[in-house]
Amino acid sequence: MRVAADRPVRFDMESLRIFVAVVEEGSIAAASGRTHLVASAVSKRVSDLEGDAGTPLLYRHSRGVQATPAGEALYHHAKRLIEHLQQISDELSEYSEGLRGHTRIYVNFTAMVQYLPGVLHSFLLANPEVRIDMVEKTSDEVVQAIASGVADLGICSASEDSLGDLQWRPYRTDKLVLIVPAGHRLARRRRVSFDEALNDDFVGMPHGTSIPKLCRAAAEGYGKRLRVRIEVTSFEGVRNMVGAGLGIGVLPEGSVTPYLQSAPFCVVELDEPWSLRPLLIVARNFDTLPLPARMLVDYLEKREP
Repeated sequence: MRVAADRPVRFDMESLRIFVAVVEEGSIAAASGRTHLVASAVSKRVSDLEGDAGTPLLYRHSRGVQATPAGEALYHHAKRLIEHLQQISDELSEYSEGLRGHTRIYVNFTAMVQYLPGVLHSFLLANPEVRIDMVEKTSDEVVQAIASGVADLGICSASEDSLGDLQWRPYRTDKLVLIVPAGHRLARRRRVSFDEALNDDFVGMPHGTSIPKLCRAAAEGYGKRLRVRIEVTSFEGVRNMVGAGLGIGVLPEGSVTPYLQSAPFCVVELDEPWSLRPLLIVARNFDTLPLPARMLVDYLEKREP
């Protein structure tokens, strides 16, 4: 961002933190309380930023403030910069406390629940000097976090085309299956097309997560609409609702097979190419990852499925 005279804009971190607070709170007064500064000081910081930028950053109205397009751009950059600086501060403090390293990994729900708890536990037992922060996000958000540098590594379900310049390595192939209540018309079938299930109500995961997106796209491909009766936030919730006869669902096979002997539901294979979805390890550049992140990638790749 440059002013008309081609002079680089000079930012200080405190002004950027204040500006982020103003945008997120939606008013100077609320940002004043959050930052523990008087309102006039907050307003002066924002005005100075606008003067340096050479363009308004906020729309001011009687109900508060709203970011202009330039303000939105500054907000997103400032937010990422603040997060980066916090990560730097956290990592340096860990080194001062005797820890060797730290890595942040963003993963989708399937990876977090089904694949990573055991392997991360064993990795940390073998490498007690390493700290791992894991954050669960949708697959799209995982890709965005890697691209923006918020996370070192990601594990998600994504197409190669959606990754752009990011690098990836295969991790697991996740098989999706249909689960139906015992006694359901499809319960005795070994394999069905998704089209055969679309007249039923579904128990689904939150909108925007990868499995519902796949199911909705498949339904649209058959010229139908996915009828979601109940939305839950966990694989366990889907299993429980289906077992209670409140609908049918789609889940990773590994999340249901341990429960089949005593569960009041049945598993039916899906005769759909999208039911086999690859999970990928994603990074901006595997060769330039911090040492703890490279150690984790090596460990993940060597572990048996």
